[in-house]
Amino acid sequence: MALGCLIAPRLGRGVAAAGLTYAAIGVAPDLDLLVGSHSTYTHSVGTVGIVFLAAWAVTRRPRLAAAISAAWASHLLLDWLGSDTSPPIGIMALWPFSREHYQSSFYVFDAISRRYWLPEQFVWSNLKAAMREVLILGPVAAVSYWVADVNHKRTRTG
Repeated sequence: MALGCLIAPRLGRGVAAAGLTYAAIGVAPDLDLLVGSHSTYTHSVGTVGIVFLAAWAVTRRPRLAAAISAAWASHLLLDWLGSDTSPPIGIMALWPFSREHYQSSFYVFDAISRRYWLPEQFVWSNLKAAMREVLILGPVAAVSYWVADVNHKRTRTG
């Protein structure tokens, strides 16, 4: 969201709508959970390139396409910085050039539990991980939103 707002803050609808749109795009790589191939193709530079080309083809606005692909790419960076306890460990970041999975040795974010059959562990560990993410990323998102909003108002008034 932060990268998208800084690159192309408005999307033609205002900064708030743009921020929500970029946030949704930033979460989109995890849609692969629905097909059982988490952290593979959708978590790669190849898909970031495909997202850029698709966004550019639809919008014909290269800056907007860059913002959309940056929002998608931010998910890869954040997942790479997260602890992963579910095989395959890490993300397939360099697909289509490599099928290897990569994970940073510097963990910023806690692992997300996928053990839904253990409700107490599933709920509490994921709630704790989500709160940590909000505490770390919330200020970054707020500052990015503020900068984009100030720039948006400046371009409208002058």
